[in-house]
Amino acid sequence: MMLIEWLLDNIFVVFILGAFISWIGKQIKAVEETVERKEQQEQRSTAVVTEVEPRTRRAVKQEQEQIVVSQPTVKQQTKAKQLPKHPLVQGVIFSEVLGPPRAKRPFGRK
Repeated sequence: MMLIEWLLDNIFVVFILGAFISWIGKQIKAVEETVERKEQQEQRSTAVVTEVEPRTRRAVKQEQEQIVVSQPTVKQQTKAKQLPKHPLVQGVIFSEVLGPPRAKRPFGRK
């Protein structure tokens, strides 16, 4: 009975303790999620690919073509990362990236 009276008299302390316990629970959950993500990434990177012996030469050529098609070349990867050389185009791109969000700008013209 005395515990209930003390809790009701010190309701502010009870709320602070509840918030602190909730915060600790969220932190523990976040740490567990990051550990799970790391484990999943490690499993993906260490996945073992088994090779099956081809029955004909034609199957080997098809597999090699699929591998070549599925992997972009280094030149294609660097080309996708480069910005256009023209300064006007760069200005428009940077103004969109560094400017205010579209949601905060009015839709119609003034």
